Amino acid sequence: MTDELTVCAAAYFRSIGKDVTTAEEFVMSTSLEMKWMSPSDSKLTLKMLIAKGILSQKGEFIRPASDLSALDVPLAYRPSADFLEMIRSKPAPEPAPIQKTEADPDLFHTMMDIAKKNGIETKDFVPACTRIQKRLGIDVGAAALIVLRDNGVDITELTDTVYNSVSSQ
Repeated sequence: MTDELTVCAAAYFRSIGKDVTTAEEFVMSTSLEMKWMSPSDSKLTLKMLIAKGILSQKGEFIRPASDLSALDVPLAYRPSADFLEMIRSKPAPEPAPIQKTEADPDLFHTMMDIAKKNGIETKDFVPACTRIQKRLGIDVGAAALIVLRDNGVDITELTDTVYNSVSSQ
């Protein structure tokens, strides 16, 4: 029987429809979009997945360490309460640190704050960014710029920061 950590990883990668992601995208998707767990639990889950060798990290990018496509994943998978308790109770061994882009580690959060100040609710902003990111195959920061621009926010002061963030990857 496959452990729930592996099933969680397989379910995540099936739901995003690609075999590579970033730590930030994993945390944002599993916590805000899929509503599987809190952002802090999502970070702990990711650390544990990497430490156990289920996922591998190369630089900023994270991918399955082996083929997860043959696993049986429940149709509407959601981590169990026991799984979340296990994540919280076991300190994950420290793998290489999960790093964000050096240009501005809190860039997306800054853009979320700008969205809030301009009347765009987080519950609308994050899914809109994710849809654009998936549809265009671009960085979440670039997608956030598009969402802000489309909602009438002046993005001229953010464009250089996002450009530097994307080009340094």
